[in-house]
Amino acid sequence: MDLNNLAITAFSQGEYETALEYLQQALVIQQDSGDKGGEGTTLNNISQVFKVWGDYETALSYLQQSLAIAQEIGDKVGEGTTLNNISQIYYVREDYETALSFLQAALAIRQEIGDRAGEGTTLNNISQIYDVRGDDETALLYLQQSLAIRQEIGDRSGEGMTVGNIGFIYLTREEHETALAYLQQALDIQQETGEQDALGVTLNNISQIYAARGDYETALAYLQQALELAQEIGDISGLCSTLFNIGNVHLRNEDTQEAISAFVTVYRVAKQTGEAQALNALEGLAKHLGGEGLEFWELFSAEA
Repeated sequence: MDLNNLAITAFSQGEYETALEYLQQALVIQQDSGDKGGEGTTLNNISQVFKVWGDYETALSYLQQSLAIAQEIGDKVGEGTTLNNISQIYYVREDYETALSFLQAALAIRQEIGDRAGEGTTLNNISQIYDVRGDDETALLYLQQSLAIRQEIGDRSGEGMTVGNIGFIYLTREEHETALAYLQQALDIQQETGEQDALGVTLNNISQIYAARGDYETALAYLQQALELAQEIGDISGLCSTLFNIGNVHLRNEDTQEAISAFVTVYRVAKQTGEAQALNALEGLAKHLGGEGLEFWELFSAEA
């Protein structure tokens, strides 16, 4: 199997150190052989490892190298992909203006070369900028454009993602019936296409509707499905998110012991794998619960 493919498999299972080793081996081979296209792809993939570790500066440095190569060899597809990935670094940094500028540059390239699949992805990502800014009307407009393209080209995987994102906007608006209709549609598509990681996200979002209604039993049933899925496919990020949501449902149900147990499991997994977003969320939760940073969870972890 190709070293990049081995790295992608390891990455999807949360084995980030192993993924990085494969990618560094691939990079040396590609640089020695003068395979500039392969080098650009590998640099892009390396950036994703550092992104998940929360080392955004290093991730950006690899993406800038990848971008320079794509522009040098005239690889418009690679350039669009890299611009999109750079935008996602600025997105997680909450620098939404810069993220949007890179997405607009990616969109222009993808429209220029007729990359309809890439265009659908970029429109979907632009929607997320407007959503996080609270402009859900503009977000929905971009999502509808993305959905039209994905349906037109038969991109069922992308369609499921976009439908799920539309459902999430209605969820945040607390329009739960509309949200549930879209999320159920996304669930059906994701079960059809076998998009396991996306399926986990949708199950999590559906659980939030039932939790908001006070139906904690049904909420936990959906979260249990998502948890089993994350464990089955080795999705560490999804595992942490789902356990975090399980903890929050138990908190809402005033079952503090079960909640703490779920959060401590998140802490142990995130600490071991370096899941930066999960650790940041736990730090914020500790303050909410009257504790101080990750030391709060370390104490609970030591007691368990």
